[in-house]
This record gives sequence, structure tokens and C-alpha cells, in this order.
Amino acid sequence: MTNILEALTKLDQSLGHLETACEKQERAVTTRKVDIASSQHDLFGGAQQIDPAFLAKKLDVAIERVETVLREG
Repeated sequence: MTNILEALTKLDQSLGHLETACEKQERAVTTRKVDIASSQHDLFGGAQQIDPAFLAKKLDVAIERVETVLREG
């Protein structure tokens, strides 16, 4: 049972890190949009957008793994 608790703790921490990273990315995109609106366009910088489908897929995989661990435990 401790393996399940450890896995859930790690998942919780990982999701916390993911949320923090998403918030930072969203702030960076917002800041970049403001900078672009008030200055020259950056023709060489890549577009910095969060792909919701990619994040959803990663979360689905994580949830599936937790469900598998819980079924086995």
C-alpha cells in the first residue's frame, strides 16, 4: 500500500509542477503579446503557445497509470 501512496504523492507533486509551469507559460505568452503589440514583430522567435491537446493527453496518461496502480493494489 505504501507504493500506491508514494505514487500518488509523486503524481500530486508532478501535477503541481505542471500547473506552475503552465501558469508561467501563460504569463510569458501574455507578456510576449503585450511586448509584440507595443514593439517590433519578432520574425525569428518561435511561437510560444500552450497546446491544450498535448497537456490533456499527458494528463490522461498519468490518470491511466494511477488507475492501473490502484487496480493492481
